[in-house]
Amino acid sequence: MQKKKIKSVTSRKPPLKKRNSDKSFTVVGIGGSAGGLEAFTKFIENLSPSLGMAYIFIPHLSPDFKSMIPEILENKTSMKIFQVKNKMKILQNNVYVIPPGNYMNLVNGVFKLIPRIKRNGIFYSIDYFFSSLASSYQTKAIGIILSGTATDGTLGLKAIKANGGITFAQDETAKYEGMPKSAIDAGYVDFVLPPEKIAAELASIRKHPFSKGQTPNVLLADDTGVLKQIEELLLQKKRIDFSHYKKSTIHRRIMRRMLLNSCKNLKEYSKYLKKNENELELLYQDLLIHVTSFFRDPLMLKVLSRKVFPAIIKNKKPGDIIRVWIPGCATGEEAYSLAICLMEYLSIKSVHNLSVQIFPTDLNEVSIEKARAGIFSSNELNNMSPKRLKHFFIKNGAGYQIVKSIRDICVFATHNLLRDPPFSQMDIISCQNVLIYLEPNAQSRILQSFHYGLKPHGFLLLGKSETTGNSSDLFSVFDKGHNIYNKKNTDHPVPVNFQVESYSNPNSGIISKLKTPVKHYADSDIDREINKILLSKFVPACVVVNNYLEIIQFRGSTSKFLNPSAGRASLNLLKMVTDDIAYDLGQLISKAKKDGRTQQKKDGLQILSNGGLQHVNIVVQPFNMPSNQKHYLIVFNEAGEDYNLKTSNSITPAKQNENITDKKIIALEKRIIESRDQVKILNEEFEGAREELQSSNEEILSSNEELQSINEELETSKEELQSSNEELTTTNEELQNRNIELRESRDFSQTMVETIHESLIVLNLDFRVVKANRTFYKTFHLKQSETEGNLFYEIGNSMWNIPELKKQFRTLLPKHPHSASFELEHSFQNIGHKILVWNVYQLNLKDANRSMILLAIDDITEHKLFQLQLKESEEKFRTITPNAFDIITILESNGKILYQSPALETNLGYKPKERIGKNILTDSITHPEDKHLIESFFNEILKSTEKPINAEFRLQHKNGSYKIIEARGINQLNDPRVQGLIITYRDVTLQRVQDKQKDEFISIASHELKTPVATIKAYTEILMNYFQRNNDPKAKEYLSKLESQIDKITSLIHELLDVTMITEGRIEFKKENYEINKLITEVSGDMQSTTKKHNLILKLGKETILHGDRNRTGQVLTNLLSNAIKYSPDHNKIIIKTFVSKKEIKIGIIDYGIGIEKIMREKIFERFIRITSNDINTYPGIGLGLFIAHEMVERQGGRIWVEDNKERGSKFYFTLPIN
Repeated sequence: MQKKKIKSVTSRKPPLKKRNSDKSFTVVGIGGSAGGLEAFTKFIENLSPSLGMAYIFIPHLSPDFKSMIPEILENKTSMKIFQVKNKMKILQNNVYVIPPGNYMNLVNGVFKLIPRIKRNGIFYSIDYFFSSLASSYQTKAIGIILSGTATDGTLGLKAIKANGGITFAQDETAKYEGMPKSAIDAGYVDFVLPPEKIAAELASIRKHPFSKGQTPNVLLADDTGVLKQIEELLLQKKRIDFSHYKKSTIHRRIMRRMLLNSCKNLKEYSKYLKKNENELELLYQDLLIHVTSFFRDPLMLKVLSRKVFPAIIKNKKPGDIIRVWIPGCATGEEAYSLAICLMEYLSIKSVHNLSVQIFPTDLNEVSIEKARAGIFSSNELNNMSPKRLKHFFIKNGAGYQIVKSIRDICVFATHNLLRDPPFSQMDIISCQNVLIYLEPNAQSRILQSFHYGLKPHGFLLLGKSETTGNSSDLFSVFDKGHNIYNKKNTDHPVPVNFQVESYSNPNSGIISKLKTPVKHYADSDIDREINKILLSKFVPACVVVNNYLEIIQFRGSTSKFLNPSAGRASLNLLKMVTDDIAYDLGQLISKAKKDGRTQQKKDGLQILSNGGLQHVNIVVQPFNMPSNQKHYLIVFNEAGEDYNLKTSNSITPAKQNENITDKKIIALEKRIIESRDQVKILNEEFEGAREELQSSNEEILSSNEELQSINEELETSKEELQSSNEELTTTNEELQNRNIELRESRDFSQTMVETIHESLIVLNLDFRVVKANRTFYKTFHLKQSETEGNLFYEIGNSMWNIPELKKQFRTLLPKHPHSASFELEHSFQNIGHKILVWNVYQLNLKDANRSMILLAIDDITEHKLFQLQLKESEEKFRTITPNAFDIITILESNGKILYQSPALETNLGYKPKERIGKNILTDSITHPEDKHLIESFFNEILKSTEKPINAEFRLQHKNGSYKIIEARGINQLNDPRVQGLIITYRDVTLQRVQDKQKDEFISIASHELKTPVATIKAYTEILMNYFQRNNDPKAKEYLSKLESQIDKITSLIHELLDVTMITEGRIEFKKENYEINKLITEVSGDMQSTTKKHNLILKLGKETILHGDRNRTGQVLTNLLSNAIKYSPDHNKIIIKTFVSKKEIKIGIIDYGIGIEKIMREKIFERFIRITSNDINTYPGIGLGLFIAHEMVERQGGRIWVEDNKERGSKFYFTLPIN
């Protein structure tokens, strides 16, 4: 992930317009060239369509072809795809594509199209749009560069980043790395990711508070203490006081860094900042807002040439200097632009007797280093006219370097406007778009320093959004439209303390760097201070020069060795060094240049100093800067003085001068000898080369000019070819995608035609078969080989040679050239009687010979038969329903009543027409306590598509009484004959009264019978004991039978009592923990003892503890095993199984007896339902056992059901919850 933060804006942007401050959503610009469409497709396929952003794709398109990109992309996302039209308004969650042959900008949410302009052989449509996007949307702008060649988009990302936006570039997955690599190498990219992950990162960014519309000032309002700590950290580490910058700017830049580092709050970011030196540097670079470009404001420069330069020159004398100061110069584009304009003006006016000195300054040392080198990429110069490019720049590798004559007049230096004294005696100060980022107090003090630095009536140039504000007493307006001011001569002196006080708020808690020492110093701070003392007090005098011998830095006291020369100001080392050592120093530097690495040294040189000769040792050490530019460190080491030459009481001045003269003569003689030897060597070399050079010089000069011209032409042609190649690659990508789409569309259409239900056949205008689908061949029993290419009327033994069919074609096709339909009924030999619907469509193409007739044949024979059957069914229904006793109701899926039978009036007193249109879910005739039953019943019917659903509830009769209704519903929404829910209502009010009476009788009878039966059983036991003692076997046999019948009566009474308790809701469950396998083993053992014929087989799962009523569960097992034994008279095997899951245990009782019919399985668990057979006496009972078992299981949270045993017999299962 890239994290370099350099702020500047490309000059390729449209004219400035009023910015729209209300930006409710983020706009994402995506640039791509060769390979960019493929990358953008991956990006958009992985992009969430609901992020609330808008996306604009800017590919390099050929103006000679229509773009098909919107059509290619429309199937890749659910978002809408638009090709931009002029004055189209941008909306979020949409995708926009630039049309061919246009530049495009976006201002106040509206697109504007401009015919594209070629600059230096290349089109820069991405840079142009990104610059507009940055200017208009600022922090709401996101820029993405995908695959492509060349460098378009680099300056666009620079602009977006400079305005607080976020930037992306495709990683090594790019098919062509030129465009993304250019942006990455330039340091303008925040994230380097593949397209899919860029899409994911946008979703992450969208969730950050910075992206949700709240301003940084609001978001950081509660974190002022943490903000001050960050400002103090910057002050300690970078020695820059940001307390004078506007808070909104600081907050916005910090929020941007928080977003890029995924920090959720300021405290988290502050901790990260303290631990990460690199992040502190990146924040520092972000805060140094540099907005610059070549000829950024051409109108301002025209006003300078028309008004300002003439006014300055008018008051100049021959030999005078025009002095210009440009604070906040960033990477030098603005300074060089002004220098070019000034030199052009002086050339046009033939002014050759004035010198020019321009002092561009900036706080950022990185920017100053780049500005001083004067090397710029080709796309940074795209606004430069070919004439200026040729005259003021020379080719330097992949870029261009400003010519030396312009570099010589521009002296770049690091300078802090808030701390350092101003430059003085200036004719012009150009400080554009610097003051807008500072607080009013700082602005005022800087304007005072500008007033001090200007000559009388000197000119001050400010940015379009800047004014002199409260300092209007210091400056008068010279040109209001372009913010040019004149210095006023004030009556009162302007303060000369140019340092702005740190932190005007004394309670800010941050210690001023200038006024009060910081309480806790870092080790690096101590080192820096010590280094300052050592450099100023103890190290030898030295200077750093570049490859042109211009002095870059001074160290120590150099006044003994260097002095400025008279005339035009120059920092050239050989012009400033004292004459005594100039020659030797030049020799050392020449040797160092030739060698390139080795240190060069010469000792024992002499200079005249303080009336004596001073011995000096000189060292020249070459080294390279990070930019690979050669620099040299020149060290002047004092070797001591010749004390014999000093003035004293014993030596007269005349004698002293004589000694000095002698010393000088000796030194000069030595130098003459060395020079003579050097001249001799040079002469020999010169003579050897002079003739050769002279003979080839003219040829070389001529060839050089010719080669230079050819090279420029080739460079231009190469760039034009590269641009054309990118456009062709993009067009080729579009065509490839279109071919893929066409192939997919063809395959899809063919698949659709082959799988469609209708028969399809294609004929040419001669009625010969071109193609038919599979359904056609299958329906009409034809073969493809016998069909295609043959006359339609002759295929299939002339099965289509039907007079009526020919008549329809002759009649319909001329009248309805596009589409027509008709119905045809005919009996065919091979497929029988058919009713067919014919849909005819004539497709007329530009080439008439390729026009076709499409026939779609739909066989509606079965549909017609179904309609006839439906009609008969309706007639039967209307005959039956008036006589049905039950109320038949048909509902829509929302509960609305469509139909009710006449039985409604018999049962509930309403006429059907009174009820049609009402909704059973909100019906007023439903008993208030039963509305939830109606809703549950209705929802269950909707869910079920197979089995009927039963329910019971109360409805109000028209006379006001309530009737108990037994309802049965089934879902017939998918049945085309009904398309509704069918419910039958039956009035069971009387039946329920009778059931209640029956239950009451059972309850009374069972209680009344319980006591006498117990008494009879007691007397039977007494008689049994009596006859046993008297040894009467006959009586004992009779009494045993009597006792067995009494047990059956007792069991029946217990069942009747259980049913009574269940219906009255009085049944109780005593819950305890028990092991189910043990219970099953006990019950099966007891039941095994009752039968010798049957074998009870146990297949039990793992031991499981249940919490419930052990006795009731045992009662269920006893009932099911008793039934299995009872209803399996001819088979001896009964299986008991268990299945254990996490939540429940399932117990199965499987027998191989007589089985249960399906109709009986549906109501087997109802009261008084008995299994019947040919011999009813074979299976005694009253049908209460399974009803009781059902209630016992369900009231413990389980389920019980019966399944058909496919071999023979029945499978009963019930479940119980484990917890």
